[in-house]
Amino acid sequence: MSLRRPIYALSIFIILGFFVLSLSQTFPFTLKSLKQGGQRREVPLLTTGKPEGCLFCHEERVEEKAHAREMLGCSSCHLGNPLTVDYRAAHKGVVKNPSDLRIVHRTCGQANCHPQDLNKVKNSLMATNHGIIARLLKVFGEEAILKEHPNIRVEDLYSLKTSSFAIDYFKKLCGSCHLFLEKGKLPDFLAEKGGGCSACHLVGKKEDLKTQKLHPRLSAKIPLDKCVLCHNRSGRIGFTYQGLYEDEQSGEGEVTFIDGRKLRRIEPDVHYKAGLHCIDCHTRDEVMGNGTFYRNIEEALQVDCEACHVRKGLTKAGTRLANIVEREGKVFQKGKLDEKWHVVKAPSKDCKDRFHRRLSCTACHAKYVPQCYGCHVRHDPRERHLDKLLGKETKGLWEEHESYRRIDEPTLAVKKEKIVVMTPG
Repeated sequence: MSLRRPIYALSIFIILGFFVLSLSQTFPFTLKSLKQGGQRREVPLLTTGKPEGCLFCHEERVEEKAHAREMLGCSSCHLGNPLTVDYRAAHKGVVKNPSDLRIVHRTCGQANCHPQDLNKVKNSLMATNHGIIARLLKVFGEEAILKEHPNIRVEDLYSLKTSSFAIDYFKKLCGSCHLFLEKGKLPDFLAEKGGGCSACHLVGKKEDLKTQKLHPRLSAKIPLDKCVLCHNRSGRIGFTYQGLYEDEQSGEGEVTFIDGRKLRRIEPDVHYKAGLHCIDCHTRDEVMGNGTFYRNIEEALQVDCEACHVRKGLTKAGTRLANIVEREGKVFQKGKLDEKWHVVKAPSKDCKDRFHRRLSCTACHAKYVPQCYGCHVRHDPRERHLDKLLGKETKGLWEEHESYRRIDEPTLAVKKEKIVVMTPG
């Protein structure tokens, strides 16, 4: 009898032995229990049966069903190695913010999660900021850059080596309000901005995370204050909607905003009084994008007053608003945060009069808008200013000034043969 077969079999047995021994060190799922900290404990398993060594140490409560701890564990989102109890090996490749748009294809955008949203979000105006960048390039007379980069987006500015006043202005005065900003990269209140999906979907108070051992909570119910974190300059729509006004006396006011600005109380919008948040009207496709590269906000907007008050829940794009229903001849809207039902009033007979066809709804119904006059910008190349994209100060200070600011009756103008409200400044 040849000795080759027994020796061959013995060799395989020895190799398998080393393989199993290796598995027991790196892949604890080969064992029913594992010794950790002097105690023998069962290896944590997810509901799928997948072993998740992270749960040996991480005991934070997850207060949401969609990302339940027992279903996803930690590594599904934060990556790393869940199949080892060695600290360094387990945390190799771990990401703090899984929704950062630089790595989101490996986390939120993976096949079993939200792959359909990946391209949509990256092409949304909140991610590209194309409209703002393009407008600045035109204002500063730098159309040559726009001609060379017709679809320029904020992501490009991280690597673009072009010397430009417009781009420097954007990076220092506008560069904190886009989804490509790394959450926590900037100081003070700016640290709350950006971060991809988490810019909007991360809700709850930071203090609670430490005192109650809570995992940060993700929610599809986006409160108004998340939107206002960015939408508080230019037309100040985030302030005016909730009845706040930033006047030129910046040191006075009953309300202090997160950045220190003092705000006066004025009469809020009727929709705010009714308890409606931004997401009750603005759609998922408007905010998160629908995959189309839009050049400005006017192109991207799908909702207008008529969507609810005339078309009974049908947007300009022809899509149906899920929270608008018609029952027994009346139209109702369901609040997405409090789930309360609101009656949607139909326009009065005067609104339908043929003499008013050219009037936009806001031309009559907007009580007042914030206005600033004498706006101008100062640039000092000798001083330094925080570059919001780089996260550090660079040469070139930008300052904005105005002669005066008011809250007053709307300024009306004609746009595309329609009489509309304009916001000077």
